[in-house]
Amino acid sequence: MTKKIFARACFLLFLFITVGLNITKADVQSPQDSIKKILPTLKGEPRLQALVDIYTLIAMGDDFEAELAALENLRNEASKQGNADFEGQARLKQVFCFYNYNAFDSLEMVLPNHLEFMAQHEQWDYYYNSWEAKIEMLLYADKTQTALKETQLMYDDAKTRNNNYGLGVSTHSLGIIYQTLQRYDLAIKSFNEAVERLTKEKDISLLLNTYNVLSETLDADQKYTQMLAVAEKWKATIDDYKRGAEERGITPMLNGRYLYCYLALTVAHFQTGNTEQAEQYMRISEELAKGRGMVSQFKLLHIQTRLYEHLEDYDKAIAFADTNYQRVIDFGDSVSALTVLENKARILRKAGKGMDAALAYEYVMAAKDSLRNLDMAAQLDELRTMYEVDQLILKKKITTSRLIILFVISIFLVLLLVGYIFYTRRLNRKNRVLYEKIRRAQQVETQAEKILREVPENTLSKEQALFRELNKLLSEKLSFTNPKLCRKELSEMLGTNVTYLSTAIKECAKGMTITEYINRVRLVHAGNLLIEAPQLPVDAVGEESGFNSRSTYYRLFRDYYGMSPTEFRQISKQKSKKIIP
Repeated sequence: MTKKIFARACFLLFLFITVGLNITKADVQSPQDSIKKILPTLKGEPRLQALVDIYTLIAMGDDFEAELAALENLRNEASKQGNADFEGQARLKQVFCFYNYNAFDSLEMVLPNHLEFMAQHEQWDYYYNSWEAKIEMLLYADKTQTALKETQLMYDDAKTRNNNYGLGVSTHSLGIIYQTLQRYDLAIKSFNEAVERLTKEKDISLLLNTYNVLSETLDADQKYTQMLAVAEKWKATIDDYKRGAEERGITPMLNGRYLYCYLALTVAHFQTGNTEQAEQYMRISEELAKGRGMVSQFKLLHIQTRLYEHLEDYDKAIAFADTNYQRVIDFGDSVSALTVLENKARILRKAGKGMDAALAYEYVMAAKDSLRNLDMAAQLDELRTMYEVDQLILKKKITTSRLIILFVISIFLVLLLVGYIFYTRRLNRKNRVLYEKIRRAQQVETQAEKILREVPENTLSKEQALFRELNKLLSEKLSFTNPKLCRKELSEMLGTNVTYLSTAIKECAKGMTITEYINRVRLVHAGNLLIEAPQLPVDAVGEESGFNSRSTYYRLFRDYYGMSPTEFRQISKQKSKKIIP
């Protein structure tokens, strides 16, 4: 290691002198051009290191093709010199390059060859880090089941090789997947195993990341005593690393690492009753966050919102939530923005601002319905893709020998049946989850309507008062069950005109038209009838709810609930019989 450092220092000194001698007032070259100019004079490892420096400078920009070309030059030169370490670095950097630019197809194409090379030269850190990049890309593409399957393959591979680092990486990835699926018990178990294994490794980067996601999972699962213990071990690990580096004369840059750790300590302390310590850690976190990137700022604002909500300083909590919401929207993360807005709605309700809370809840529920439908479609597409891949594999096996074609066809039919059963069970399970989410959403909507009814009359605007009267009329007289109900007739019932009614609904129901809002009320009523009146035929439910067209009823029901009325009733019957686990 000392020889390598000395050689690197000599090379940099040589580069500095050479560049200095060649710079004139009329001819100022970029560092990259300067290195390229002296490259023909270099041989051996200095030449390889120069190629690494060229790639590093290119990677500071945003030129995918230039980065790949620089890595190909490095890889070819390392192969020519027979330097497996530099070639392994080049292959790993290429994997990360494809990952950073979302070139998933290219990553999949080169990965088998790269893994084979790294395994051949026992470059296990490169090997498992490259494999992990593929898993992260699968998760980024919402291919959760495929990622889970790939992670299990990596775990089995590391277990066969008895490789501690590989087992640490794979259990970390398993934890991330289970966290995404909200299987917090399995996620915590996986993260704990990852911590146990990664503690034995010299490089603590992945260990610190594991502490972070483990703390987040314990927070989501409301296990704050365990979270506090994990956060304290996390801080001790960073402290030990910092102390060791300083003893070697190195000053490590650890503000980012400490920031997330102190934020976790803040949450754990105020959730376990130690508010004074939580406020102290928050002040430290605010100092550490200065000058850091957007993601760090989002995290800080989120914890500040929670802390001041806990302290019942609702004005401050709402202010932090508003700031975080605007920054997340500007950043383009609409999913995280919904979480921020939902937290704000909860705080508004606690602060006694019922109408504002009700409107915020209404918007969040509508947006989540849309996201849920997209997520369902993505998961079904993934299952279909996995099934089609299995079919292709089976067809390829059929062609290998005509002597076993009958056997292969039999296997295919069995797998097809199993696949159908598996698909049906998964679809049923997803419908059950969807059913539960819908019922919870309707409970939230009911709560929001209750809050609206309790708001004093003198605090409501003219539109809000009219909207409240509309909901009262619909719930008490069930006017919407008349399929011939028109806007004019409804306006007359309320003693107003169509224009005022349309404005009130548009303002209080997030831009809906009168027809859209009435149809939504009919859909909620239809859902309740499907549950509460099992003897009533499905088609009759649509008629009882005010729909004069069977096709319109089915289309609008599927758009709103994410499933057909028949499927909805089946799930509700299973729920009533306690078949659903």
